[in-house]
Formats: sequence, structure tokens, C-alpha cells
Amino acid sequence: MIKLSAYIVTLNEQERLGRTLEALQQVADEIVIVDSGSTDKTQEIAQQYKTRFLFHKWKNISSQKHYAQEQCQNTWVLSLDADEVLSPELIKEIQQIKKNPTADAYRVRIGDMFPGFKKPRKWTRKYNLVRLYNRQKATMPDDLTHDRVVRFCGCQVEQLKNEIYHYSYLSLSQTWYKYNMYTDELVKTALATGKSYSRIRLMTEFPYQFFRYYFIRRYIFNGSWGLVMAITLAYFRFLKISKIFEYKMLNAEQSLSSSNDEVL
Repeated sequence: MIKLSAYIVTLNEQERLGRTLEALQQVADEIVIVDSGSTDKTQEIAQQYKTRFLFHKWKNISSQKHYAQEQCQNTWVLSLDADEVLSPELIKEIQQIKKNPTADAYRVRIGDMFPGFKKPRKWTRKYNLVRLYNRQKATMPDDLTHDRVVRFCGCQVEQLKNEIYHYSYLSLSQTWYKYNMYTDELVKTALATGKSYSRIRLMTEFPYQFFRYYFIRRYIFNGSWGLVMAITLAYFRFLKISKIFEYKMLNAEQSLSSSNDEVL
């Protein structure tokens, strides 16, 4: 049977971490939590579940997760967010995989949970990501992009049948605060890679993204919560582009002002 390490990055996750660890301890032989400076009871809750609780200064999400991965003692690892909970069926599935892995990495579907939900709605779109993997065949890289597992050549991937429950929603205030901070990181990445957007994209981003989330990604099946989140996510996408335009316009004005001062 393989030994499995699970890793999580946290910042003020006292509201959700306990539920995540309660389920996770049923499959993980080691749980590593890397925190970037929580001021609530995150560490106290983590220590109740005999985790390794480490501090690491925040740089960006992929860098933080890469650091957490590298602290794991086992070859097989499971990447999980503090607001994600293994479903009872998924726990049993992973327990069976530990006895005899048939692949090098496994994709798992992640479904949104909102107040009143007992499980993700059947017809909603779910993220499908590699979260369980052998570190000799795949890795969480340290770069400026979003967190994602990169597979090495020859890595065999299989699909898990059961789901992770994603409890991302605490309140609109918390959601909008998180997206505001996240867009700041995305702007840094876009500027570092030379990415830019047209004014037409700026004008059309919000309606396009609302249509994409509400209809194509099927948030419509999440009822009133789906409408709220489709609008929120559309604005999040719009905000990223708006901040890039803001940065470039402000810097252009500063450059012009500096040039005028030199002439005078």
C-alpha cells in the first residue's frame, strides 16, 4: 500500500478548514498545511488534526503550492484547497487506489456547494483537474500562472468517478474581497508576460463572461446562487482587464508628466 501526503495552503480559514481535515484524515498518512500569516484560529484547528503546520511568506498561489508540495515526505501526494471536502464516495475510492494504483495521476471533478446544498447539482459544470499524483511523474510548478499540476512525459492519467465538494462561498463580501486580491496577482502576471487587451475586449468582457458562466458553464442549474455567482465571476474577469488598463493609463500619464517636467 502506498503512503499518501496531502497538502493545503491557508490564510484565515477557520470557517472551513475543520470540515476539510475531518474528511482528509481518512485517506492521508501525512497532512501538510502551509500558511501565509493567518490571524484567526486556523493554526489551532489544524493542530487538532495532527498536521504539519508551516509558515511561508506569500508570493503567489502556484509558488505557495509548490512549496507545500516540496514539504511532503511521500512520493504520492494529494493537492487540496482549504474549502474543498472529499465526498464519502471519493474517500472510499482513494482508499482503494492506495492499495494498488493503476495510473501515475488521477483527475477528479470538483463541484460547487452553496448554502442549502447537500451535494453539487447534477447538471452543473464541474472542474476536472489532476489532484492526486505521483511526484516522480508530475509536479506543481513554481511559476506566475494559476496553480495546476504539470505532467511529465509518459505520465498515465485516469479519471476518478467521485467528486470533491467545493465550499467556496462564505459571503459576498468574502468572495469579492478574494477576487479583488486575486485580480491584483493576475495583473502582475499579465504585465510580466506582456499580455494586453483591446478596448473592444474591455467593453464586451462582462456580458460575454456572464453568458459563458450562466449558460455554457451551466450555473443556471444552481438556482439563485447560480445567477449571483455568474454575475460575480463575470465581474471578476472584467475587473482583471480593467486593472490592466488602469495600470497602463496611469503609467502613461506619469511618463507624460515626467517628460513635460524635463522640458520645462
